[in-house]
Amino acid sequence: MGRKRSWTWQYFYCCAAGLIVAMLAACAPLGLNDTHLRHSRQLLAAGDFAGALRENRQLLALHPRQPPGDTALFNIGMIHIHHANPTKDPGKALRAFDRCSREFPNSPHADEARNWVHILQALVKMPRKDTDSDGKDTDSDDKSDDKMRGLPVEQANIELQRGRRLLAQGDLQGALQATREALASSPHDPPGDEALFAMGLIHIHYANPKKDIGRAQAFFTRVVKEFPDSPRTEEARIWVDILDTMEKTRQIDIEIEEKKRELRR
Repeated sequence: MGRKRSWTWQYFYCCAAGLIVAMLAACAPLGLNDTHLRHSRQLLAAGDFAGALRENRQLLALHPRQPPGDTALFNIGMIHIHHANPTKDPGKALRAFDRCSREFPNSPHADEARNWVHILQALVKMPRKDTDSDGKDTDSDDKSDDKMRGLPVEQANIELQRGRRLLAQGDLQGALQATREALASSPHDPPGDEALFAMGLIHIHYANPKKDIGRAQAFFTRVVKEFPDSPRTEEARIWVDILDTMEKTRQIDIEIEEKKRELRR
């Protein structure tokens, strides 16, 4: 069992690598702070993890209570779980993500930081799903696609913003409905890719009592297949791999528990 879990973590680190690069590359420059962010990206690309951490720590020291301190904390967490980092430390990553979400609750990184905390804590402890979903995206999430095809892209963006606000307020169902409407407004063009990606994240949101790995995988897979040129495509592909690893690990643990019960009989 130890060997299997060790392999799982190694595989998880590899999957997370692409997300790390994508997340750090997406950080918006903020005046002089761009120097630290740019150096961090360059050092990370060169494999200098200590240097990348140093740049983000310096940025955090400059802005401990305001942006871009949130970006620095998020970057620190991602660097600590980089697959090639010889001193990777999931515990430190958890603390950085936790600080990001608690100290910067209004940050655009906050929800993703909470999700990372949840993923790192529960990678090998996912509970059984309450449904018999096979992961195929066949229910009503996108039945309304054809109803609003004629609406402009602006409407889709409005719905996406509404979904983000509702998610920040803890209204997961409202956020899901808003992103459905955004997808219905722009099913084959951006920001339809953002809507699909958001629905995937909502289905594995740390606070979602009905979280569903299969449904999340289905939405992320749609991003990859339907929007191959989207800036979200690589992230979506990695999420598919991560969630697949989580599900396989859950099945391994279930099988081990069943064997233990058989041996005790």
